[in-house]
Amino acid sequence: MNFKDFFSLMRPLEWSKTFANMIFAYSLALFLSFGFVSLENFDFFLFFLAFLSAGPFLWGGLYALNDFTDAKNDKLHHVKNSRPIPSGRVSEKTALLFSLALISLSLLIGLYFFVFLGNFLFLICLLAMLVNQIFYTVKPFRFKSRPVLDLISGSIINPLFRFFAGWVLVFQVFNAPLLILIFVAGIQFTGFVLYRLSAKELEKELGYKSSIVVFGEKKVLFFSYAVGLVSVLSFVLMCLTFRFFRDLVWLGTLPSKFLWLVVFSILLLPLYLKALSEPHKMDLKKMYKIMYYHNIAFIVGFVLLFFIN
Repeated sequence: MNFKDFFSLMRPLEWSKTFANMIFAYSLALFLSFGFVSLENFDFFLFFLAFLSAGPFLWGGLYALNDFTDAKNDKLHHVKNSRPIPSGRVSEKTALLFSLALISLSLLIGLYFFVFLGNFLFLICLLAMLVNQIFYTVKPFRFKSRPVLDLISGSIINPLFRFFAGWVLVFQVFNAPLLILIFVAGIQFTGFVLYRLSAKELEKELGYKSSIVVFGEKKVLFFSYAVGLVSVLSFVLMCLTFRFFRDLVWLGTLPSKFLWLVVFSILLLPLYLKALSEPHKMDLKKMYKIMYYHNIAFIVGFVLLFFIN
C-alpha cells in the first residue's frame, strides 16, 4: 500500500463533477444576486472549504465505499479490475476505514457551516448525497441494480445536490431557476447513461435488473439523446431570455455571450461519436478523460466569462 493507491481510491478526476456543479452554481448565484461576479464578491475561502467538504472528503469517501462494496464485481471488469481493491493493493477493511474517515471529515466541515456560519442547507446537501449514495451502492437497497431507480439516484439526485451545495453558499434556499436545473441534471444524465451502457454485458452477467438491462440499449440510448438535447436547449434559452424573451427571465437567465460555450462544445462533438453511436464499444478510460477535461474547460470558460465585460 502507498499514498498513490489511497489517492486513487478517492478518484480525484471524478471530483471535477462536484467542482463543476458547485462553481457553476456559486458563480450563477452571485450573478443573480449582485448582477455581476467579481473578485470582491467571490469568497474564495468559503468556496474552497465547501468544495473540500463535498468533493475530496465526501465524494472521495463515497467512491472508496463504492469500490469496497463492488470489489468482487470489479474483479470481472476489464477496466475496473486494476483498481486498488480488486487488484489487492488495498485491503477491503482498510478501504472501508479510509472511506469512513473521509466522510466523517466532510460532515465535520458541514457542521462548521451549520454551527458557525448558520448555513444548515449546506449540511443538508452533504447528508442528501451521502444517503442517496448509500441507497445506490449498499445492499439491500442497491439502486444501481434496479431499473429507473438507478438512473434517478445516479444521474439526477447526485448532480442536483452537488449543484445546490454551491448554490446555498449564496442563497440559503433551494430556489434555483428551472432552466438551470434542467441543464444541470440533463447533461449529466446523458453522460451517466453512456457510462452505464459501457458495462451492459457485465451487468447482464451479474444478474442486475438495471435500466440498461431491462429496457434495452436502444430505448435507453434514445431517451438519453432526447434528455441531452433538452438540456442543451435549456442552456441556450437561458442565454436568450434576457435579450429576447423577457417574460421568461424567471426561468433562468445568462448574458448571451455564454452561447460561445455551446459553440465550443459542438466543435468537440466528433470526439464523442463512438460513445454516442456504440457506447458498449467505446474506450472507457479515453472517454472518461475526454468528458472530464471537456467538463473542466466548460466550467473554466463559464467562470471567466463572468469577469469579461
